[in-house]
Formats: sequence, structure tokens, C-alpha cells
Amino acid sequence: MTTEQEIRTGLVVDDLQEQHKPIAESIGMEAFLRLVDAFGDSAIYIPQMREVIKMRIYRRISEEFDGTNIKQLASKYDVSESTVYNVVREQIQSGVHKHPQIPGQMDLADWLQSG
Repeated sequence: MTTEQEIRTGLVVDDLQEQHKPIAESIGMEAFLRLVDAFGDSAIYIPQMREVIKMRIYRRISEEFDGTNIKQLASKYDVSESTVYNVVREQIQSGVHKHPQIPGQMDLADWLQSG
């Protein structure tokens, strides 16, 4: 009796059913067989690239935020201003990024203490 492993050896894209060929052609036969081994008989979701890179975009926004550039970051990374705000909200609330003070301008807290 021929085993599944023997039949699997030498398997090529043309041996596959039509609905499986585009995947094997896209990632290669070896990767396709690993995918089948790992996820065979289950439904998997393949995200769009934007979803795959979302966390990296958010990390870059957080790193590049200077307290004044929400609009520029939204435009640069093609996200809404509210998305940028949500990404940097903790930085704003913690006071890490305050709006720059104009030289000679008194801070409201300083003014209240001086009065």
C-alpha cells in the first residue's frame, strides 16, 4: 500500500485542485505543504497588508510625535487625526509632550503661583 508521505513526495502545483493552485503558486509548494500541515481543515483569515503593518505604523507615529504634529503624522501615515490622537493619547496625558512655550511667555501654573 502506498502511503500519503510517498504520494506527497514530488507533488507539484499541477497535481493540486484548481482552488489551491493560486496559493501554492504564490508562496511556493514547500510553504504550501507546511501551511496544509499547520492549518489543514481549518478556516484561516488572510489579512490585508494594511492590517499586517498597522502596529508598526502606530509605533512610528508614537516615536515621531513631538506634541505638535498630529495633522502631519495623520497625513504621512494616511490615518485620521483621531487615530493619531488615540495612538499618542498616553503621551499627551502624561505630559511627556507639552506644547512648546514661547520664550518669555509665562506658564499658567507659574502665573497662578506668583499671584
